Amino acid sequence: MRIEELKKAKDRRPFEPFEVRMADGRSLLIKHPDAVAWDPGQSRIAICGLPDGGWEIVDVALVTSLGMQAPASPAESTE
Repeated sequence: MRIEELKKAKDRRPFEPFEVRMADGRSLLIKHPDAVAWDPGQSRIAICGLPDGGWEIVDVALVTSLGMQAPASPAESTE
């Protein structure tokens, strides 16, 4: 995974929660754009906020994919 892909997910407007899926099978749910940050000088490291308020440093090279929901269709949003 490249840090640019993580940045695109974080910067989507309106923001939509997404999952960071890891090589070891774990998945980190990102519910707010402020829950993800990184040092521009260290493009392989991201820091993700955990549901309990803690933080985890993640090597972006171990991220296998990002899971994002498709936008709701107009028919779905009126029900």
